[in-house]
Amino acid sequence: MEIRTLRAEDNAAIETIIRDCLIEYGGNREGLAWQDASLSALSVFYDEAPEREYWVAIENGKLLGGCGIAPFAESREVCELQKMYLIAEARGTGAAGQLLRIALDFASRHYRQCYLETLSTMKAAHRFYRKHGFRELDGPLEGTEHYACDAWYIMDLDKVSNPSGGVPSKKRSWKADKLGSMGSPIFSEAAEWRAEAQRAGKIVINLGIGAPDEAPAEDIRRKLSEAVLRADAYKYPGTEGTADFRERCAEWVKYRFGAELDPAAEILPLLGSQDGLAHLAQAVCNPGDLAILPDPGYPIYAGSLAIAGVTPWLLPLREEHDFLPDLAAIPDEVWEQAVFMLLNFPGNPVAALADYEFFEKLVALAKKWNVLIVHDLAYSEMGFDGHRPHSVLEVPGAKETAVELHSFSKSFNMAGCRIGFLAGNAEAVGALRELKGHIDFGAFEPIQETAVYALERAMSAPESDRGVAALYERRRDVFVSALAAEGWHVRKPGATMFVWARLPESWTNGESDRSSKSFSRELMRQEGVGSIPGSAFGAQGEGYVRFSLVREEEALREAARRIGRFVRSAER
Repeated sequence: MEIRTLRAEDNAAIETIIRDCLIEYGGNREGLAWQDASLSALSVFYDEAPEREYWVAIENGKLLGGCGIAPFAESREVCELQKMYLIAEARGTGAAGQLLRIALDFASRHYRQCYLETLSTMKAAHRFYRKHGFRELDGPLEGTEHYACDAWYIMDLDKVSNPSGGVPSKKRSWKADKLGSMGSPIFSEAAEWRAEAQRAGKIVINLGIGAPDEAPAEDIRRKLSEAVLRADAYKYPGTEGTADFRERCAEWVKYRFGAELDPAAEILPLLGSQDGLAHLAQAVCNPGDLAILPDPGYPIYAGSLAIAGVTPWLLPLREEHDFLPDLAAIPDEVWEQAVFMLLNFPGNPVAALADYEFFEKLVALAKKWNVLIVHDLAYSEMGFDGHRPHSVLEVPGAKETAVELHSFSKSFNMAGCRIGFLAGNAEAVGALRELKGHIDFGAFEPIQETAVYALERAMSAPESDRGVAALYERRRDVFVSALAAEGWHVRKPGATMFVWARLPESWTNGESDRSSKSFSRELMRQEGVGSIPGSAFGAQGEGYVRFSLVREEEALREAARRIGRFVRSAER
């Protein structure tokens, strides 16, 4: 492969590549490079000044793509990495890395920092830039011309070394590229916004984190304290878990959902349901397989596929369908290729409720196409207004094609204990058991004993005892009513600890940078109220924000007052 500077005879080819890429990623619109007058004569533009340059990659006489360096907004210290685009067949060949190294070598001789603007739709580009040392910014630098870009990065060029005297070599990274696909960086950014607000003297009400704020019941805590004092409790527990734990889980599933399970083959203890979510794809898929995921969805869903080398096919959850998937809209070729489909009802971030008929249709389709259903039922005990969430295992014959994940974190406030279980199809359960047998040695036995006690306690409780659901239903009512009193009417969730709110019109009808991310960022900065932007959960989450009901009622009222003040300020 040859890397050289752009020539006049390359102009037509590179313009075609750039425009094709912009069309591919939705960039053929106002406020982006699509409008740049220089596109039809790039060689002229980059030849006009010595601090500008553009390079192209060529293989077997074919132009694969290119990138350029030019001063940003006439700055003498900050340059911009510009128009870095490749044809599809050149992606993943190393051409992008070679172009970038030469561009950064040039930039480091003329500038102090290198800035770039891109689109959030270009996911692979984001991973590429982070891998090569760029850090993401909250917004554009002053002076930008491409106001429709929605992602921005910068690099300090003193970190670029060039020991070879030609192409610079970046210090080797001991961090795998796939970690960049594990989840949205917004969660770490939200923590930085919170720290910034606290430094500014704000009293923070954090409704961003989705973790229970209550402790387990006192008798559950006492059971754990007694169990850990036993001298024989400290041996390796074993991946398969205790027979007592598996049997009691099977008994609870029958009590709660009427489903029969074999404790030996169809129940597997987990170190929290996230343990199962993170590892299941590795156990049931091969690299290159396809899985169907909800969008929006809990970040580990996509993260687990990145680890396993599995391709996601995103199934949109839209408000006009009550955030339930349109199963009939899934193409036959996707059903044919998919190894599993992962769903979460009621879910995080969207507290959608699926009825028994939905699960009947789902199981029938899964059997037709030989697709494994993976149902994340972490919020099974958090139904409101008399509703009790359904299990896919209620459907006769479901365990022939389905598994389900259960958690003690939300149902019993045992988040720190890290205990849950996988139930259902014996082959899938066995595959995860086999994988985990090479990874961990199971859950601490005193925690398994405490989980058994918690299940027995729930099964012996009077029918009027709704467990944790009553607490979160009261908090939901307080928070949603308080927001309505402030003028923001949000959808009332029927389950879980989350409120999934469409952004107020006063925000979305305002300035161009009125995304869910900017809403959450400015709400924390101005009012000290934490939330998570919907875009953290997928493209379909843009336009929404998630609040967690993890504070006492008076704090929720105060948060609503602050949110109301913030929303009204956006109208001015």
